[in-house]
Amino acid sequence: MIEVIKKALNEWSTTTDGREKLQHTYVFAALSLVLAAGIVGLVNYDLGQKILLVAILAVAMFFVNSVAWALLQSFVLLKLGADKAAEKIAAEPAKPATTKKKAAKK
Repeated sequence: MIEVIKKALNEWSTTTDGREKLQHTYVFAALSLVLAAGIVGLVNYDLGQKILLVAILAVAMFFVNSVAWALLQSFVLLKLGADKAAEKIAAEPAKPATTKKKAAKK
């Protein structure tokens, strides 16, 4: 069982980038805190409410982070990628133009 968990975590680590890992962490933390708030709320209502507030903040951070990354990607990262592609094209040596002469029709 532990090997399966290790394999799954290793695969998750290699297939996702840092931004996705951060988003997954926010969701996992929010769900864990909601569960903890429910269990603690059975014993101590006020403490359960405070834990629930932290869970709501984690969900809010998830949405703020999602919007920030979407804006960053759409306005900055795509522009940088286009600039790099243009630089790559400009750096390639120009190929000599070859013209084919059409054979004269008889």
